[in-house]
Amino acid sequence: MTICFYTTGDIKYIATIKRALGMANPLCRIGWTVYIIVMDSIENRKRVTLEAREANALYYRNSSVFSEVIQKRRLIKHIKPDIIWVCSLGVRNLLIYNKAKIFIEHSELGSAIPDNKGFKKMLIKFFEYFSLSHSGLICASIYLVDYFTEKIKKYSKVIPVHYSPYAYNEDVINMPLKIAKQLKSAYGGVTNFLFMGTLTRNYGLFTMLEAAKRLKDTGIRFHLLILGRGRHSDGAKEFIIHNNLEDCVAMTGYVDETCLSSYFHLADAFISPLNDTVQDRARCPSKIYMYLPFKKPILTCAIGEAENIFGENGLYFDNNDPGTLCVLMEKICMGMIKIHLINFEKHSWEERAKQFDTWYKTNFLYGGSE
Repeated sequence: MTICFYTTGDIKYIATIKRALGMANPLCRIGWTVYIIVMDSIENRKRVTLEAREANALYYRNSSVFSEVIQKRRLIKHIKPDIIWVCSLGVRNLLIYNKAKIFIEHSELGSAIPDNKGFKKMLIKFFEYFSLSHSGLICASIYLVDYFTEKIKKYSKVIPVHYSPYAYNEDVINMPLKIAKQLKSAYGGVTNFLFMGTLTRNYGLFTMLEAAKRLKDTGIRFHLLILGRGRHSDGAKEFIIHNNLEDCVAMTGYVDETCLSSYFHLADAFISPLNDTVQDRARCPSKIYMYLPFKKPILTCAIGEAENIFGENGLYFDNNDPGTLCVLMEKICMGMIKIHLINFEKHSWEERAKQFDTWYKTNFLYGGSE
């Protein structure tokens, strides 16, 4: 079978491309022919080479919405895939190709994000309903599975839904530790906490900073390493300076994928904040899956996929109460927390590929839904 992942944008800014990069090689290894339609950019080319070199990458140039759609449709007509996997349905990812099975992936519930308002929210809702008219849905969280299953019950066409969270990539975590010595020189000798993600208030940025401020007041020596960028980066830097946290909080900005393994090996614990909102219950916190193979404490919240992964053994804090995070960080520094290891191997892209292969064959080849 031939499958084509249909993506848009630069991976630095649009994370949904991670699905295509993660699934590509594993699907190739179990007999699929894999194509990825991806925007031509330096970072995208680098990541395809690093993570999806066994697949066929077809690049389109960055352009207007209309031009992008036309370019991608021409590529689809050329390769004639059996399946098109749309990594997030939107204006730039519209297509009409009736001979292919078209699966729409939902990695979050855009209509539940507070920042999406007015016409933008209406457009997102339209695409959420429009996705039901395709061959099947891929949902990255249990919440999304339940949400769209309910929508499908009210829809005239019954379509299958596949639960497929994000996962970790062996090629990334096994990268050479190219900057390990520099990191150890800069941050070694104390407990290191690591956050990687978008730097926004609603993703827990200031919860972490306030927890760091309180932890510093105890006299404990530590580092909080914040990897990434976002619209509240400047506010975070002001907070750090105003509260004299320069010696214990470092904001690195965007970190190249080839350096992540060095940071992950340095870290003593990871932080992954989540809010008790529809937005966070619906989204799939991809970073948690990247942290799992390193067998280190992951401080998170009992929300959505995080709770599904760790259950009652999770190291949870309240994202609205920095004190609860500070308590966990202090216990980590004092060696008072023993983690309960989980079977991280079941969260690999290889497993996700096998699960998709089984789901597809069950629903479309062996007498299932057509």
